[in-house]
Amino acid sequence: MIEPHDSPPASEPKTEVPRVIVRDDYPEDGWLRGYFFVGDESGHTSAAAKGPAWKNIDYMRLRDAALHRLNPRPGDRILDVGCADGATMVYCGLQGATMYGVDLSSSQVALANAALHRFGIAGEARCADAVDPVFPANDFDAAISSDFFEHITPDVKLAVLKNVYRMLKPGSSLVIKTPNVSYLRLSLLYKRIRAVVRLQNPFTIVIPHTSGTDDPQHIGLTTRWELAPLLQEAGFLNYQFYYEPLRRFGYSRPIEMLSTEVPLIRDWLSEDLVCVAHKPIALAHFPD
Repeated sequence: MIEPHDSPPASEPKTEVPRVIVRDDYPEDGWLRGYFFVGDESGHTSAAAKGPAWKNIDYMRLRDAALHRLNPRPGDRILDVGCADGATMVYCGLQGATMYGVDLSSSQVALANAALHRFGIAGEARCADAVDPVFPANDFDAAISSDFFEHITPDVKLAVLKNVYRMLKPGSSLVIKTPNVSYLRLSLLYKRIRAVVRLQNPFTIVIPHTSGTDDPQHIGLTTRWELAPLLQEAGFLNYQFYYEPLRRFGYSRPIEMLSTEVPLIRDWLSEDLVCVAHKPIALAHFPD
Protein backbone atom coordinates (compact mmCIF):
# COMPACT_ATOMS: atom_id res chain seq x y z
CA MET A 1 0.00 0.00 0.00
CA ILE A 2 1.33 3.39 -0.96
CA GLU A 3 0.91 6.12 1.65
CA PRO A 4 1.34 9.83 0.96
CA HIS A 5 2.85 11.35 4.08
CA ASP A 6 5.39 9.13 5.83
CA SER A 7 7.66 8.29 2.88
CA PRO A 8 10.78 10.39 2.20
CA PRO A 9 10.37 13.32 -0.24
CA ALA A 10 10.83 12.50 -3.91
CA SER A 11 13.63 15.04 -4.18
CA GLU A 12 15.55 16.94 -1.54
CA PRO A 13 17.84 19.97 -1.50
CA LYS A 14 21.57 19.39 -1.17
CA THR A 15 21.47 20.27 2.52
CA GLU A 16 19.11 17.37 3.16
CA VAL A 17 20.88 14.49 1.43
CA PRO A 18 20.07 11.48 3.61
CA ARG A 19 22.88 10.36 5.87
CA VAL A 20 22.87 6.56 5.80
CA ILE A 21 23.73 4.86 9.07
CA VAL A 22 23.68 1.36 10.47
CA ARG A 23 20.42 0.77 12.36
CA ASP A 24 22.12 -0.12 15.65
CA ASP A 25 24.27 3.03 15.72
CA TYR A 26 21.56 4.94 17.61
CA PRO A 27 19.27 2.33 19.19
CA GLU A 28 17.90 4.81 21.73
CA ASP A 29 18.46 8.24 20.19
CA GLY A 30 17.48 7.71 16.56
CA TRP A 31 14.05 9.29 17.03
CA LEU A 32 15.58 12.24 18.89
CA ARG A 33 18.10 12.73 16.09
CA GLY A 34 15.45 12.63 13.36
CA TYR A 35 16.29 9.29 11.73
CA PHE A 36 13.60 7.44 9.82
CA PHE A 37 14.31 3.80 9.16
CA VAL A 38 13.34 2.10 5.92
CA GLY A 39 10.46 -0.31 6.55
CA ASP A 40 9.38 1.41 9.78
CA GLU A 41 6.66 3.78 8.61
CA SER A 42 6.16 5.34 12.04
CA GLY A 43 9.64 6.84 11.87
CA HIS A 44 10.60 5.40 15.26
CA THR A 45 13.70 3.33 15.77
CA SER A 46 12.59 -0.13 16.77
CA ALA A 47 13.77 -3.71 16.80
CA ALA A 48 11.49 -4.40 13.83
CA ALA A 49 13.00 -1.66 11.67
CA LYS A 50 15.07 -2.91 8.74
CA GLY A 51 17.71 -1.45 6.49
CA PRO A 52 19.48 1.92 6.46
CA ALA A 53 18.14 5.22 7.74
CA TRP A 54 17.80 8.76 6.45
CA LYS A 55 17.93 11.88 8.57
CA ASN A 56 14.86 14.01 7.92
CA ILE A 57 16.14 17.56 8.37
CA ASP A 58 12.81 19.07 7.32
CA TYR A 59 10.95 17.08 9.96
CA MET A 60 13.37 18.36 12.59
CA ARG A 61 12.80 21.91 11.30
CA LEU A 62 9.07 21.52 11.86
CA ARG A 63 9.70 20.15 15.36
CA ASP A 64 11.76 23.25 16.03
CA ALA A 65 8.88 25.45 14.83
CA ALA A 66 6.98 24.50 17.98
CA LEU A 67 10.06 24.57 20.22
CA HIS A 68 10.98 28.09 19.09
CA ARG A 69 7.47 29.29 20.00
CA LEU A 70 7.80 27.63 23.40
CA ASN A 71 11.28 29.08 23.99
CA PRO A 72 12.29 26.81 26.91
CA ARG A 73 14.75 28.47 29.29
CA PRO A 74 16.59 27.62 32.53
CA GLY A 75 14.25 27.91 35.49
CA ASP A 76 11.08 27.18 33.48
CA ARG A 77 8.74 24.42 34.64
CA ILE A 78 7.22 23.02 31.45
CA LEU A 79 4.53 20.38 30.98
CA ASP A 80 4.59 18.06 27.95
CA VAL A 81 1.03 16.87 27.28
CA GLY A 82 1.05 13.44 25.65
CA CYS A 83 4.81 13.16 26.10
CA ALA A 84 5.19 9.67 24.57
CA ASP A 85 8.86 8.63 24.69
CA GLY A 86 10.01 12.03 25.93
CA ALA A 87 11.64 13.46 22.79
CA THR A 88 10.17 16.92 23.33
CA MET A 89 11.02 16.75 27.02
CA VAL A 90 14.66 16.10 26.12
CA TYR A 91 14.85 18.98 23.65
CA CYS A 92 13.40 21.39 26.21
CA GLY A 93 15.43 19.96 29.08
CA LEU A 94 18.67 20.42 27.15
CA GLN A 95 17.74 24.11 26.98
CA GLY A 96 17.69 24.14 30.78
CA ALA A 97 13.99 23.72 31.57
CA THR A 98 12.64 21.38 34.24
CA MET A 99 10.34 19.00 32.40
CA TYR A 100 7.20 17.13 33.40
CA GLY A 101 5.10 14.96 31.15
CA VAL A 102 1.94 12.87 31.09
CA ASP A 103 1.08 9.94 28.87
CA LEU A 104 -1.27 6.96 29.09
CA SER A 105 1.33 4.44 27.95
CA SER A 106 3.42 3.07 30.81
CA SER A 107 6.06 1.78 28.37
CA GLN A 108 6.42 5.20 26.74
CA VAL A 109 6.60 6.91 30.14
CA ALA A 110 9.39 4.50 31.12
CA LEU A 111 11.30 5.45 27.96
CA ALA A 112 10.76 9.14 28.69
CA ASN A 113 12.06 8.87 32.24
CA ALA A 114 15.04 6.82 31.06
CA ALA A 115 15.85 9.53 28.51
CA LEU A 116 15.61 12.27 31.15
CA HIS A 117 17.99 10.29 33.34
CA ARG A 118 20.49 9.67 30.51
CA PHE A 119 20.63 13.35 29.60
CA GLY A 120 20.64 14.61 33.19
CA ILE A 121 17.37 16.54 32.84
CA ALA A 122 15.37 17.53 35.93
CA GLY A 123 11.73 16.46 36.13
CA GLU A 124 9.70 13.33 35.40
CA ALA A 125 7.06 11.78 33.18
CA ARG A 126 3.97 10.30 34.80
CA CYS A 127 1.62 7.62 33.53
CA ALA A 128 -1.72 9.42 33.60
CA ASP A 129 -4.59 10.66 31.48
CA ALA A 130 -4.08 14.20 30.21
CA VAL A 131 -7.56 15.13 31.44
CA ASP A 132 -6.83 14.15 35.06
CA PRO A 133 -5.67 16.69 37.71
CA VAL A 134 -2.21 15.14 38.10
CA PHE A 135 -0.55 18.48 38.88
CA PRO A 136 -1.78 21.47 40.94
CA ALA A 137 -3.40 24.58 39.50
CA ASN A 138 -1.17 27.45 38.36
CA ASP A 139 1.88 25.16 38.46
CA PHE A 140 3.62 25.57 35.08
CA ASP A 141 5.38 28.37 33.24
CA ALA A 142 4.47 26.83 29.87
CA ALA A 143 3.06 23.70 28.25
CA ILE A 144 3.54 21.97 24.93
CA SER A 145 1.66 19.26 23.08
CA SER A 146 3.55 17.96 20.06
CA ASP A 147 1.94 15.37 17.77
CA PHE A 148 -0.65 14.34 20.36
CA PHE A 149 -3.89 16.10 19.44
CA GLU A 150 -4.33 13.97 16.31
CA HIS A 151 -4.81 10.96 18.61
CA ILE A 152 -7.85 12.29 20.52
CA THR A 153 -11.44 13.22 19.70
CA PRO A 154 -12.81 16.79 19.88
CA ASP A 155 -14.49 16.12 23.24
CA VAL A 156 -11.23 14.85 24.71
CA LYS A 157 -9.32 17.75 23.16
CA LEU A 158 -11.59 20.17 25.01
CA ALA A 159 -11.16 18.33 28.32
CA VAL A 160 -7.37 18.33 27.86
CA LEU A 161 -7.32 22.04 27.02
CA LYS A 162 -9.37 22.86 30.13
CA ASN A 163 -7.01 20.85 32.29
CA VAL A 164 -3.92 22.49 30.79
CA TYR A 165 -5.53 25.91 31.30
CA ARG A 166 -5.99 25.03 34.97
CA MET A 167 -2.36 23.97 35.40
CA LEU A 168 -0.76 26.99 33.68
CA LYS A 169 0.17 30.13 35.57
CA PRO A 170 -1.67 33.30 34.47
CA GLY A 171 0.00 34.71 31.38
CA SER A 172 1.64 31.41 30.46
CA SER A 173 1.34 29.77 27.06
CA LEU A 174 0.43 26.43 25.55
CA VAL A 175 2.11 25.48 22.26
CA ILE A 176 0.32 22.91 20.08
CA LYS A 177 1.82 21.13 17.09
CA THR A 178 -0.35 18.64 15.22
CA PRO A 179 -0.68 17.51 11.58
CA ASN A 180 -2.86 19.71 9.39
CA VAL A 181 -5.59 17.52 7.91
CA SER A 182 -6.25 20.09 5.15
CA TYR A 183 -2.69 19.59 3.89
CA LEU A 184 -3.06 15.81 4.12
CA ARG A 185 -6.28 15.89 2.09
CA LEU A 186 -4.66 18.07 -0.57
CA SER A 187 -1.66 15.75 -0.71
CA LEU A 188 -3.97 12.75 -0.99
CA LEU A 189 -5.89 14.34 -3.88
CA TYR A 190 -2.68 15.18 -5.75
CA LYS A 191 -1.24 11.70 -5.36
CA ARG A 192 -4.45 9.99 -6.41
CA ILE A 193 -4.65 12.12 -9.55
CA ARG A 194 -1.02 11.27 -10.28
CA ALA A 195 -1.83 7.58 -9.82
CA VAL A 196 -4.68 7.80 -12.34
CA VAL A 197 -2.36 9.44 -14.88
CA ARG A 198 0.07 6.56 -14.35
CA LEU A 199 -2.76 4.01 -14.79
CA GLN A 200 -2.48 2.94 -11.16
CA ASN A 201 -5.26 2.29 -8.66
CA PRO A 202 -5.69 5.62 -6.78
CA PHE A 203 -7.53 4.03 -3.87
CA THR A 204 -4.42 2.18 -2.70
CA ILE A 205 -3.14 5.62 -1.62
CA VAL A 206 -4.40 6.71 1.79
CA ILE A 207 -3.61 9.14 4.59
CA PRO A 208 -1.43 7.18 7.03
CA HIS A 209 -2.78 6.16 10.43
CA THR A 210 -6.41 6.92 9.55
CA SER A 211 -9.47 4.70 9.38
CA GLY A 212 -8.96 1.79 6.98
CA THR A 213 -5.19 1.59 7.46
CA ASP A 214 -3.20 -0.95 9.46
CA ASP A 215 -2.54 1.55 12.27
CA PRO A 216 -5.60 3.86 12.63
CA GLN A 217 -4.29 5.98 15.50
CA HIS A 218 -5.05 9.41 14.07
CA ILE A 219 -8.72 9.72 14.99
CA GLY A 220 -8.42 13.43 15.76
CA LEU A 221 -6.78 15.02 12.71
CA THR A 222 -8.03 18.58 12.60
CA THR A 223 -7.93 21.99 10.93
CA ARG A 224 -7.27 25.43 12.33
CA TRP A 225 -10.98 26.23 12.11
CA GLU A 226 -11.95 23.17 14.15
CA LEU A 227 -9.29 23.74 16.81
CA ALA A 228 -9.92 27.46 17.38
CA PRO A 229 -13.42 27.14 18.94
CA LEU A 230 -12.11 24.50 21.36
CA LEU A 231 -9.35 26.87 22.49
CA GLN A 232 -11.90 29.60 23.13
CA GLU A 233 -14.25 27.30 25.02
CA ALA A 234 -11.37 26.14 27.23
CA GLY A 235 -10.57 29.75 28.16
CA PHE A 236 -7.67 30.51 25.79
CA LEU A 237 -9.18 33.68 24.37
CA ASN A 238 -5.93 34.93 22.84
CA TYR A 239 -4.16 32.56 20.48
CA GLN A 240 -2.27 32.68 17.21
CA PHE A 241 -1.55 30.16 14.46
CA TYR A 242 1.87 30.24 12.82
CA TYR A 243 2.66 29.12 9.29
CA GLU A 244 5.92 27.40 8.46
CA PRO A 245 7.02 27.30 4.80
CA LEU A 246 6.39 24.10 2.86
CA ARG A 247 9.84 22.75 1.95
CA ARG A 248 9.10 19.06 1.54
CA PHE A 249 10.56 19.16 -1.98
CA GLY A 250 13.14 21.85 -1.38
CA TYR A 251 13.13 25.65 -1.46
CA SER A 252 10.78 27.49 -3.81
CA ARG A 253 10.12 31.22 -3.50
CA PRO A 254 6.48 31.01 -4.76
CA ILE A 255 5.68 28.05 -2.49
CA GLU A 256 7.38 29.81 0.42
CA MET A 257 5.09 32.80 -0.07
CA LEU A 258 1.91 30.79 -0.70
CA SER A 259 2.42 28.57 2.34
CA THR A 260 3.14 31.40 4.78
CA GLU A 261 1.63 34.68 3.57
CA VAL A 262 -1.50 34.09 1.46
CA PRO A 263 -4.64 33.65 3.60
CA LEU A 264 -6.68 30.49 3.04
CA ILE A 265 -4.07 29.02 0.68
CA ARG A 266 -1.58 28.77 3.53
CA ASP A 267 -4.18 26.81 5.52
CA TRP A 268 -3.91 24.10 2.86
CA LEU A 269 -0.14 24.22 2.31
CA SER A 270 1.04 24.08 5.93
CA GLU A 271 2.01 20.53 6.89
CA ASP A 272 1.45 21.15 10.60
CA LEU A 273 -0.78 23.36 12.69
CA VAL A 274 1.43 25.33 15.10
CA CYS A 275 -0.56 27.34 17.62
CA VAL A 276 0.37 29.40 20.66
CA ALA A 277 -2.53 29.88 23.09
CA HIS A 278 -2.19 32.21 26.09
CA LYS A 279 -3.81 31.85 29.48
CA PRO A 280 -5.29 35.27 30.32
CA ILE A 281 -3.69 37.54 32.88
CA ALA A 282 -6.48 39.96 33.76
CA LEU A 283 -9.28 37.39 33.54
CA ALA A 284 -7.27 34.76 35.38
CA HIS A 285 -6.83 37.05 38.37
CA PHE A 286 -10.34 38.52 38.21
CA PRO A 287 -12.59 35.81 36.74
CA ASP A 288 -15.88 37.24 38.10
